[in-house]
Amino acid sequence: MSYQHQTTVTGAVAFEEFSTPAGQRAKIRLHDGTVVWLNARSILRYPNQFIGAERKVELEGEAFFEVARNEEVPFVVATEKLDIKVLGTKFNVFAYKGKNEFSTALIEGSVKIYKPDNESVAMYMNPNDFAELKEGRLEKRRIGNTDFLLWKEGIYAFDDVSFSEIISKLELYYDITIDIKNRKLGEYKFSGKFRQRDGVESVLKALQKIYRFSYTKDEELNKITIR
Repeated sequence: MSYQHQTTVTGAVAFEEFSTPAGQRAKIRLHDGTVVWLNARSILRYPNQFIGAERKVELEGEAFFEVARNEEVPFVVATEKLDIKVLGTKFNVFAYKGKNEFSTALIEGSVKIYKPDNESVAMYMNPNDFAELKEGRLEKRRIGNTDFLLWKEGIYAFDDVSFSEIISKLELYYDITIDIKNRKLGEYKFSGKFRQRDGVESVLKALQKIYRFSYTKDEELNKITIR
């Protein structure tokens, strides 16, 4: 597996696309000085130079942005569901294409979140705010623990998270199908930190020490069944 970097030309502007493979992450510095960390199976599309009244990039997946401040030219992250506009700030975005989940965690600065076709109706966020899309509604709460941002350092951290939610993230990050046959197990909550490079089976083996379950892996179908 390797990172993919492509360049396409639309009009007078060349667009670059950077994608990360399953189980890996990458750090990118954009032309304006903005630094972006990309989580596994994520795609960032951006122009090779920012022209006009805003600096706009497109994200599919999860990324942490350290935006270079420019009072005159806001920075916009466009995702499948919502857009996020900032001046200079640090924030995390979870927005995998085709998935219901969308969230933004603000660490520094301020941002506003809105639908692409209606910027006048927006949610404004302050440092340590966490916004999440639930059943079509954007809800905001305070961040209690920032361990979920450790993915930038190659660590996946879960704090009192249901087994089903952990499995959902593992499927995304490692590009594998995981079928939970034990429904009771799916509701059980776990806490732990796991190294990204160790792979999905290393996570499952660690969780087995807390709650007994068995699993089998079909290499041909790239599928794990948990019982």
